[in-house]
Amino acid sequence: MILIFYFTTKTPLIKLIFALFTTVFIIYPGNMILNIVNRTTNLVYPSFAYCLIYITVCAGILLVVYRFFKPNFNYLIKNYNGMSFLKLCLLPLAYNISNYWLGLYLFTYSITTNLFYIRILIFVITLTAYILILDIAKSSREKEALQGAQMALALQLESANQQLAALQTTQEQSAIYRHDMRHHFSMIIGYLADGDNRKAEKYIRRAQADIDEITPARSCQNNTVNLILSFFEAKAKKLGVSFSVDADLPQTLPIPETELCTLLSNGLENAIVAASQVPEGQFRKVRVSCQTHKRNLLILIENNFTGEVVIQEGLPQSLREGHGFGVRSMTMIAEKYKGLCSFEAKGEIFTLRIALQFNSQPA
Repeated sequence: MILIFYFTTKTPLIKLIFALFTTVFIIYPGNMILNIVNRTTNLVYPSFAYCLIYITVCAGILLVVYRFFKPNFNYLIKNYNGMSFLKLCLLPLAYNISNYWLGLYLFTYSITTNLFYIRILIFVITLTAYILILDIAKSSREKEALQGAQMALALQLESANQQLAALQTTQEQSAIYRHDMRHHFSMIIGYLADGDNRKAEKYIRRAQADIDEITPARSCQNNTVNLILSFFEAKAKKLGVSFSVDADLPQTLPIPETELCTLLSNGLENAIVAASQVPEGQFRKVRVSCQTHKRNLLILIENNFTGEVVIQEGLPQSLREGHGFGVRSMTMIAEKYKGLCSFEAKGEIFTLRIALQFNSQPA
């Protein structure tokens, strides 16, 4: 069996040996129960009955291992090196050696002496050691996942900072353009003075288009939110998505601009992309609402979508390679402010709800 697994899975031999020793260890309750049934009852069972009892017990053990220990055991197999596994093998190896020494197959002898209870004690001690090892693997796995999530959040915040800088540059260009309006007026007056109304009209239309392109829409008193909403409104328009806004936010919010940008940008980016993929002829729509209520920031983003959205453990799963960091970033920011970030796909509407509590210090 070791050779078959070795050549088919290309798993290092030391890991296969550890898995084999572990398997021998966890089937001990099946052997024990089968021998107890065999020795303590006067009934003679047919062979298939003993097989059924044994398979039932082993299947129960397998379900327990699969339910509670599989992720941590897989983490051991994947991340620990050969020398670590050589040390881990000492645990099940010592258990099997002690079992043979105590008469593994001499059940009649061991059941009538205290050796039977010693074997039970050794099994419990070994099981406890396994649980401790897997618990350490669980802590390492969770720490690694947390570090990855923190790195993803840092990248998201850096990206948000760059996006804010670009939006602020656009706003500065708008201010400069407004400052230079007198020059545009001079050009228009010149065309009109020469009687060239056609050139004057053309110049006015071009200047108006330039101003509309760089001037952010004003949805609320918060300048950062206005910049973000204006940017994504223009993006939605290019993709043929209807974009409606209901924002009522104060000029300042007790949250860094980068975190606010991360929340809105990730939510709106996903919503617009999903809505733009709705087939032609169907309604493409994104609706965003930003409000404050009793020192709580409330964000609601709804969009149409097509296909199926898979939500596991409350989070939508991305099918695209390298995606999904935005969702984790939003949930981490919500946890920081002891709030919530929920996702719901119902019918053809996907809804993102974010609530941040500003009446408490960030966690």
